[in-house]
Amino acid sequence: MVFTGFFDTLMVGQLGTVELAAAGISNSIFFFVAIFPLGVTMAFATIIGILQGKNKTSSYHLLARDSFIVTLVLSVLASLVIVLFIHHFYLFEQTEEVTLLTKPYLKLLMWSLTPMLVFFFAKNICDGFSFTLGGMIVTITALILNVFLNWVLIFGNLGFDAYGLNGAGYATIISRIYLAFGMMALLFWSNKIPISLEAFLRGFVVKSRVYFYKKIITLGLPTGLQYFFEIAAFAGAAIMAGWLGAKELAAHNLAITLASVTYMFAGGISAGASICVAKADGNKNLNNVYKYGLNGHLLGLIVMSVFAIMFFSINTELAALFSEDREVIKLGAQLLILAAIFQLGDGIQAVSVGILRGISDVQIPSIIVFVAYWIIAMPIGYWVANKTSPDFFYHGVNGIWVGLTIGLTLSAITLSYRFYLLIRRL
Repeated sequence: MVFTGFFDTLMVGQLGTVELAAAGISNSIFFFVAIFPLGVTMAFATIIGILQGKNKTSSYHLLARDSFIVTLVLSVLASLVIVLFIHHFYLFEQTEEVTLLTKPYLKLLMWSLTPMLVFFFAKNICDGFSFTLGGMIVTITALILNVFLNWVLIFGNLGFDAYGLNGAGYATIISRIYLAFGMMALLFWSNKIPISLEAFLRGFVVKSRVYFYKKIITLGLPTGLQYFFEIAAFAGAAIMAGWLGAKELAAHNLAITLASVTYMFAGGISAGASICVAKADGNKNLNNVYKYGLNGHLLGLIVMSVFAIMFFSINTELAALFSEDREVIKLGAQLLILAAIFQLGDGIQAVSVGILRGISDVQIPSIIVFVAYWIIAMPIGYWVANKTSPDFFYHGVNGIWVGLTIGLTLSAITLSYRFYLLIRRL
């Protein structure tokens, strides 16, 4: 899913610096809104793990029904928020040329929101049953489709008009519709998932119970807030970068695109560890809870160490993939050095959030994430970016990333400590 954004940015970057900047601010605003409902869907997999641990197999279709309703409601509300942002885009104080390109592109991204969330609903239900292969196949084929459609619609190949940046928006809509239908088909017709389409539909005529809605709210809302506080901080960083200029925003966009790709590997480990921890916690096996948490952290460290080395060693080459502008490449390479520094913290934090969710500890972690990003990281980033000497390396967009690095590191240390402290007390 993140590779889709990666290739969108890579291909849009060939159009120019302004297009790259517009794509960056659009995706930042889109995920600023979408991340909360997306985070709520992450709880579906954890709840499935808890039900498996407690052997409550007859309730799966009711959880799927209630989760689907929650997903649709959240998608409507989130779409309305994006419309509101489009009509009041002046609040983001971006340059006129960036604003002109951003508004129509953001509107196209809005239409892709509902199918994207439906995909995540189905994917997280499947993940809860440890059936992740199907979701991987669907997302890889959707990625190929998206890249092909980008090539056709952005640049006007195969006889189509060249839609430029908006072409990436049309490609995103089509590929996410494919994602939704493909994942729903896997959910209801795979023999690895004990939920049939008939049982799912039959659930809508059964009297609703409060139990699963309460469970989704208890686990899902704080989880959504955790992701929201983090992604909102990066969206805020993109807005602050836009205040500095189009080149700074373009550099931020290419660096955050690459950092998002590496983060998803840690996010995958986090999701797997969360499900395993939830199952172990459901059957009261505290020894396995500890082992899954520890090994999740170790895997996260190993994977993110590899990416840190990569960002340190070939930062200029990676930045040059996205732009031909020398200044953008220089700024992007500097940001990738800072991204290398926070890779370990990013990985540990991602895993810690997942395993804490697996033991149903979500409220305090939400507060920790909020404080780390919004009380510490963002103010520090703004001050270093704007109040230090222009001759200082961390002045400007680099300063924004200094703040993010500090926030990530503090969040990782605190969340990890909390998990092992809670395990000792159980």
